[in-house]
Amino acid sequence: MPNLSKKAALGVAREANAGTAMTTPTVWVPQKSVLKFQKKREYLDDERNSRDANYDVVDGTREGVLDPKGAWYNDTSPYFLIAGMGAVTSAQPSVGTDPTVWKHTLALADTPPSLTTFKKYDGQIYYMPYTVVEKWSLKWTAESKLLEFDVSCRGLWPTPYVGSALTPTYSTVKPFAGYAPIITLTGGASSDVDQMQIDFDQKITLWYPSNGLPDFTTVYFGERHLKVDYTARFDSTTIFDRFRTSVDDTLTVDVQGPVISTTLHQELNLSIPLIGYDSMEHDLGKDNVLIKAKATARPQTGTPLISGFVQNTVTSYAS
Repeated sequence: MPNLSKKAALGVAREANAGTAMTTPTVWVPQKSVLKFQKKREYLDDERNSRDANYDVVDGTREGVLDPKGAWYNDTSPYFLIAGMGAVTSAQPSVGTDPTVWKHTLALADTPPSLTTFKKYDGQIYYMPYTVVEKWSLKWTAESKLLEFDVSCRGLWPTPYVGSALTPTYSTVKPFAGYAPIITLTGGASSDVDQMQIDFDQKITLWYPSNGLPDFTTVYFGERHLKVDYTARFDSTTIFDRFRTSVDDTLTVDVQGPVISTTLHQELNLSIPLIGYDSMEHDLGKDNVLIKAKATARPQTGTPLISGFVQNTVTSYAS
């Protein structure tokens, strides 16, 4: 029986306790992904009266790596965004007139939640407990592209799934178009940006104790970083002058999709209160003059590095 690559699928569930696997996925995420099995192997190269090296090998520690990539889906992608940022609070913004709509407020936390991820190939399903998000990237191009969301995850060594049969099902939620983001820069709405990428990463240490097992037991989260790159037109010098005179900026990205109730939309909103421009170059490669900006986000007292919210018809992102 042939295995068909188009019948692969990715499932996700938030763990109630870090490292304790969930038994089935909560949702199936319609993104492409590759699940990698990684182990450290120590080859032996002692003196054995032979010129041949690597005469034997000992398996060392191991982990799994997962890299979902593709369009942002406003109902399922937030699982990975929350696992990166750390905290979510869910409430109904207008229960009287819009009883099916929920707003999920996102915040940073020192210890983000972990996930159990399920990778279904046509002939086999593997699950990876203690999946943590090391990096995520939100990016788009206004012309003929979609809002895209790429993630890098690490977790425990994946295990063959032996539970009851899993049949992937998907919602009807569609991705956002690349022109949909509304960008606020320099204190007001801007129509100057046509491409943007927001990169979040956090250092992760996997703790491998000497306990007779090759798997890590705890994840320690270290420094967080947030970078912003974008391309804008140079019809005015307003943005460029902020770099030239070393003036910091603020950035808000608000993406609205279809109406899901009386007046409320599918929505993603990210707020970065402080970015400082590291470089800004002029580009004469198009008919109009462009600037390519690179910026680094910094926290402020009482203001987080990044915050935001997701609005949809999902009632909860809890375990």
